[in-house]
Amino acid sequence: MPMVGNATFQLLSRVGIRTIGTLSEIPVEVLQQMIGKNGVDLWKKANGIDETPVMPYSERKSISKERTFNSDTTDIRVVKSLISGMAEQLAYQLRCEKWLTSTVVVKIRYSNFDTETKQCRVTYTSADHTLTRIALELFDKIYTRRMRLRLVGLRFTDLVHGSYQMNLFEDNTQLINLYQAMDAIKMRYGSDAVGRAVGFNFST
Repeated sequence: MPMVGNATFQLLSRVGIRTIGTLSEIPVEVLQQMIGKNGVDLWKKANGIDETPVMPYSERKSISKERTFNSDTTDIRVVKSLISGMAEQLAYQLRCEKWLTSTVVVKIRYSNFDTETKQCRVTYTSADHTLTRIALELFDKIYTRRMRLRLVGLRFTDLVHGSYQMNLFEDNTQLINLYQAMDAIKMRYGSDAVGRAVGFNFST
């Protein structure tokens, strides 16, 4: 029972209290005199009283990453590399938590703080190569003003529980084995232990 350590157990045992049932029958005033404030809490627990607010269960709806640049940038090579890295990290998170996503959302913020987003529906997946490709295509469509960028973000939403299934038209056994090997290395040494070169972060 929480809050009953060895010292409290020995104290209760000396007066014949060795079960929760017996503890629940002891007047709360007696426990308070014996143990102090914790005596009241013990009595409540023994009687099934818990005033902690009940928080309704809510499943995860989305996962995301954002990056605000130290200096506003127009270096598209850097931005796309960052998006690729985000896609790989988020896809790995999906696979670890047994999620699949069906919506990819790219967000950008210009140097004047104008913010735009664009999204695309996809077949449920957690594959890096698919999600990275979609994310980069969305960026090409949304970045039209050729102004400096202050922030870029990526979100996968509309999640469902599931594991990645091979796409017979795009995937092959070697690709699936590669995912499994990379995920095993990340799980053992950390999520940054291995990754695709295109997703390496460049300083900005």
